[in-house]
Amino acid sequence: MAATSKPEKKPTVAPEELSEEDRQLKEKIEAQVGRLKEGNVSLFGATLSELATLIRSSTTTMTSVPKPLKFLRPHFAELVTAFDALMDDGSAIKKQFADILSVMATTNESSRDCLKYCLRGTGVGLDQWGHEYVRHLQGEIAEEYANRMERDELNIEDLVQLAAVIVPYCMRHNAEPEACDLLMEIERLDMLAPHVDEKSYERVCLYLFSCVPYVAEPEDSVLLKTCFELYSRFGQWPLAMLVALRLGDEERIREVIVKCGNRDMRRQLAFMLARQQRFVPIEELGLDIDDEEVTNLVGIMSNTRLSESFLKLARDLDIMEPKLPEDVYKSTDSARAGVDSHRGNLASSFVNGFVNAGFGTDKLILTTNSKWIHKHKDSGLMSAAASLGLLLLWDVDAGLSQIDAYMLSENDQIKAGALLAAGVVNAAVRNDCDPALALLSDYTMHNTTCLRIGSCMGLGLAYAGSANQTVADLLLPVLDDQNAPAEAVAVAALALGQIFVGKADGAIAEALVTALLLREQLRSGHHAHQLVLAIGLLFLGRQGEAEVTLATLATLPAPLNQLAATLVEACAYAGTGNVLKVQKLLQACSGTAEAPQETVEQVAAAAVAAAA
Repeated sequence: MAATSKPEKKPTVAPEELSEEDRQLKEKIEAQVGRLKEGNVSLFGATLSELATLIRSSTTTMTSVPKPLKFLRPHFAELVTAFDALMDDGSAIKKQFADILSVMATTNESSRDCLKYCLRGTGVGLDQWGHEYVRHLQGEIAEEYANRMERDELNIEDLVQLAAVIVPYCMRHNAEPEACDLLMEIERLDMLAPHVDEKSYERVCLYLFSCVPYVAEPEDSVLLKTCFELYSRFGQWPLAMLVALRLGDEERIREVIVKCGNRDMRRQLAFMLARQQRFVPIEELGLDIDDEEVTNLVGIMSNTRLSESFLKLARDLDIMEPKLPEDVYKSTDSARAGVDSHRGNLASSFVNGFVNAGFGTDKLILTTNSKWIHKHKDSGLMSAAASLGLLLLWDVDAGLSQIDAYMLSENDQIKAGALLAAGVVNAAVRNDCDPALALLSDYTMHNTTCLRIGSCMGLGLAYAGSANQTVADLLLPVLDDQNAPAEAVAVAALALGQIFVGKADGAIAEALVTALLLREQLRSGHHAHQLVLAIGLLFLGRQGEAEVTLATLATLPAPLNQLAATLVEACAYAGTGNVLKVQKLLQACSGTAEAPQETVEQVAAAAVAAAA
């Protein structure tokens, strides 16, 4: 006979022992609850006032449930019944009763009774119940707003009115993030600015700016516009310019320059624009400044003094002495003995160009009677000649005169390198004479492929970010040329992507996508990757504006369509820190083990974008 197990005894919970003071408080509260349950309305006013006093006295801080609320919690349902029994005539007694129930509901997390009864209460003096009550109310407002939006209920005026009471309270008590969160939840961030003062705007803007990567479009632009408004109001023009550049808003950029009355600060704004290669025609702004200052601002934004300033800094730092590649390698000749001479020379040319970039001098190429460039062969000649552009970077007048000798060379590779060097010298420098356009425009449709490539690459670097339509008119025919080599078309596409980087230009995007769709030879190998990258550059940082192009790229054959979608989307959200997109790209990275060989590039692009 099987033995029967004895049922386990449940441990008995000992009743909580109360101090004499707590016992008296509990008895007092139970007596007041009893009077409310009796339904004698004439006693309600005094009873509710006494309960309110007890609750307020214990809710200035809340590290645990206050004693009055703890003793009232078991009677919540009974008090709700008593409240419902009162005539709904909008009397002060019923509103006061609703206030008490709203505070009691903070101990009940399974419902939104706190908000429900608050909306039926007096609606004033919310700060009397303590910070935890206000915080609890904020959470329920956000939940209620989300539920109403799901039910397509557009009437949220009662929630907005309640937020209008809570936000000033939060701002007065150094709870700026909570005020921002509440207004972001109900999509009324426009209510924030009137409550921001000189002491709080920095914390508010810092919090809003840090929230931008975590907010979906187009709400992220609302946060940035709010930051711009606050920075402008308090005269923080450099910070306002940063936000305007992040928004890509030309009108706001001009507004900052016009409203900034400080000469030195306005020059700093010009340097910020020059760094981003954004040029604003000062003459059109109607500034009350003299012609000399106009010239200074135009010169700063055009980067015409960039070479002069760079060399002055180099002299101040005493680093003008040119370096040899061996100074970087720090290796002996025997260690490099096994390296092919032409490949070694090419590596030295690259190192020489980068280590002496912008100094206008070196010990290999720009020396008297130098034959260094001729120590290369094939495309190495082009690369070595192009390194001249790095050495003479930004020095347009003196640089082009030294490059000109190589443009007369009978060797097409050297001549192509000189064309590219001319573009590199003009990079980031705006010149009304457009010397790069004058020198390179005759070679974009040249029969010699290397000359065509050199000119297209040079134009792309010289006019990067300028959205120069004249240059675009020179490069677009290369995409339409059915006889053009795939390499030349790919380079022209990249040049267009550089020139219109971040502009989301629909016409250029359409031309690039059309070339990719119609020419089968462009849909294979690295040429396809270059065209896709060019499309991605057009939408760099433009986020949702790339959606239409992404839909078109989805029609490409696999696996190119996957690569194109990932690369263009990564470019569109580059630098935004958008959490959702980063997670999506990280998921693509996590599939590396199972990914077929054709999608390696896709995963690599996702990894780069996620890291950024």
